[in-house]
Amino acid sequence: MNNSIRQIQFVSPAPLVWAQAIGSFQDQSLSLDMTQTVSSEQIGSGLADGTWDVGVCVMDNVIAWNDQYDANLVMLVQLERSTELSFVSTGHIGTLAQAATEPIAVDATTNGFVLVLYRALTTIGIDWRSCRFAEAGGVRHRFESLMRGESHSTILIPPFDSLAEKEGYNVLWRGVDIAPHYPGQVVVARREWVASNRDLVRRYVSALLMANRWALSSDNENLAVSALVKAGYSMIEAQRRIEFAVSDLAVSTDGWNEVLALRRECGLMPLREPTFKTVTDQAARVEFAERESTGGR
Repeated sequence: MNNSIRQIQFVSPAPLVWAQAIGSFQDQSLSLDMTQTVSSEQIGSGLADGTWDVGVCVMDNVIAWNDQYDANLVMLVQLERSTELSFVSTGHIGTLAQAATEPIAVDATTNGFVLVLYRALTTIGIDWRSCRFAEAGGVRHRFESLMRGESHSTILIPPFDSLAEKEGYNVLWRGVDIAPHYPGQVVVARREWVASNRDLVRRYVSALLMANRWALSSDNENLAVSALVKAGYSMIEAQRRIEFAVSDLAVSTDGWNEVLALRRECGLMPLREPTFKTVTDQAARVEFAERESTGGR
């Protein structure tokens, strides 16, 4: 029996932190080999060629990688209700218009968080195609680039946005004001790998759901928050992870529709527009819910 999963990710969303804290992967006899990526490109190409089994990313990445690499990726679960985005700049930049006059640090220019930036630019009358972008890697790498003074503006997520604020950096806009339905991170895998590893996927998703159940119990809330703080989240951010939790890990259709809208607006929709049905496989999550409803029978 295969008990090992190779996973690649930017940062660990709350359910993964909780699963590791309470040992729910071990309870499912799973060994998780986790790699922190340097860029979305590494995740997408690595999933497509089979270097990794599963990846943690944003919904929009799935559209891009299926189009670019013919990766045939599907979303298994959604790990958080929304991704809290903050556009952060150095002290001498006080507006988005000012930021647009200098290179903006991004992970990629055709997928991911940058599409929210493109909408923000449009609201102030700036075409994103007229701007300059510097591909600086994943969120940790962009944060470090900002701290070293190598870049002057970028999009950050928790816990890096609050760390930047503490250092005196400006927050020029927040994602909730630009794309209020922008979804949280998802777990994705190749459709063929999922089909060949149903039991492994079932145990993996069960471990995440059991971790969520533990964390969202009022008896364990303080322990769940403490686990996140230990993983690098601030106390406020850790408490918000409880608020932003998706108890059943269901992939959001509202979030999917927001992502499609962003792509249409900036002219980056693939010729073959994907549908929610073609990019999701939630069988393991649904099976867990059915087992729970029948008392585990």
